[in-house]
Amino acid sequence: MAISRSLVAIVMGYAVMVAGAWFAQDTVFPGREIGEAPAYMLIAIGFATAVLGGLGGAVTVLLAPSRPFLHLIPMGLLITAETITLYVSGKVHGPLWFELLAGASLIAGTVVVGWTALQLKAWLRIGQNRSLV
Repeated sequence: MAISRSLVAIVMGYAVMVAGAWFAQDTVFPGREIGEAPAYMLIAIGFATAVLGGLGGAVTVLLAPSRPFLHLIPMGLLITAETITLYVSGKVHGPLWFELLAGASLIAGTVVVGWTALQLKAWLRIGQNRSLV
């Protein structure tokens, strides 16, 4: 049961991460490329992608049956594999450093937003216990 719940946590988190990154890049900031967009726009896109993609990290750690941060390792490996595959296949058009930085920002986003979600969950649990006293 715990193994299937772990797999569901990783798959659901990855799906949310992909949807969040897509939303940030294609809906909030559509059609921006590294050579065409000003630096401040690329920074905003990168931040939005990391935060919205990071929601997948929150889903993963909240659904994980135990050791929530261990479940982010397969997500990070999937992000790395996807980044390399997209670059090698030519589906992304930025220089290698840019694409690697984009993948790294997604990994960092999943960890930071996942950690934030766990802190919020603990804070809400403490708040509920205090209101019962």
